[in-house]
Amino acid sequence: MLYKKVVFAGTFDRLHEGHKYLLRTAFALGDKVGIGLTVDEMLSAKADREKILSYDERRRQLEEFLIEFAAPERFDIFPIDTKEGGADKMEDIEALIVSDELSVVETAFEINALRAKNGLKRFHIIVIPRVRTADSRPLSSSRIREGDSFEDSNLVY
Repeated sequence: MLYKKVVFAGTFDRLHEGHKYLLRTAFALGDKVGIGLTVDEMLSAKADREKILSYDERRRQLEEFLIEFAAPERFDIFPIDTKEGGADKMEDIEALIVSDELSVVETAFEINALRAKNGLKRFHIIVIPRVRTADSRPLSSSRIREGDSFEDSNLVY
């Protein structure tokens, strides 16, 4: 492992192969993985909010997947209610894993600036390309909520 602790965050609605790819990558890079899971209240501004699974359901799906390949002591799922998710104040983070979505990468740099302002060491930012579908668009929960379906054999990593 390259890092003692890595962190990343998301909504993880309708856990899909793109999420799973990020999770597997996180566990390949870190001894311990912190996973910030967006609370329901933080999703109120989303246009299709009523279609997003509840926090409890999203957490259950996440735990079920993680238990398949990681010992419980290797991960910690915690609720987040800000875009920083507390990463601006966590002392033990060595790396933040993010997808290649521009707004997410920008947020990672903003968090690192807040860490420096808070007297903490900056973490490494590891950008992982999103899994793409046969039409070259990123696989996403919003596409799944809209009714798109994808076959694993057509995904590009």
